[in-house]
Amino acid sequence: MARGSNLARVVALIALAAAAAALSNLAASTQRKLAWVGSYPRALDVGAPAATVEPTPAGPAAAPASGAAAPPTAESQPANPVAATTGGAPTASAPFEPDLAAAFPPHPDKAAVEISPDSVELLHRRKALFLDARRSSVYAQGHIPGARSFPVWESDIDARVKALFEEGLDQSAPVVIYCSGGNCEDSHMLAQKLYMVGFDNVLIYRDGFPDWQKRRHPVATGENP
Repeated sequence: MARGSNLARVVALIALAAAAAALSNLAASTQRKLAWVGSYPRALDVGAPAATVEPTPAGPAAAPASGAAAPPTAESQPANPVAATTGGAPTASAPFEPDLAAAFPPHPDKAAVEISPDSVELLHRRKALFLDARRSSVYAQGHIPGARSFPVWESDIDARVKALFEEGLDQSAPVVIYCSGGNCEDSHMLAQKLYMVGFDNVLIYRDGFPDWQKRRHPVATGENP
């Protein structure tokens, strides 16, 4: 009889500990919150807060062979272009160009790095992967062309992150996240989720979609493609 009573106490303590852990995770800050899906290569890492760092463009490349065209570089792009295409998300079979990867190197020591509007324009022209962290209804009203909807506050966000991981994308390639700018933390929350599953080159458009509109860049509407 005593043994059965002790077993009941153990089970009750385990259940209480699990409930306390769940409540603690819900109350945790963005940088310390654990995601609840998939495999986490960095489950024990504590990412540093996002820093405002402008990636350094790649240095001069070696001279091309006679008659060969030099590859495009970040420096050769116009200073303030207007994006004219919707841009397609990269796939495992279409890796990023070496000069773009050199201009925006991975940062495995932190979940995200904030970038300027000029860098956002460059990455959009070069068809980097863009993710919109705002709610899906807001995304449908207007978003950066080519961006995919990853609403961090909606119930299926962990499933979306898991599906993105399973696409087999280059996790060291630049990924641009944006939300509503200003005090909006949605981008940082999504960056933390991506970092937990192994993405180490997440870049945050710090001024967000309102800045994109202010600069009169193209805007797409409709639901997630």
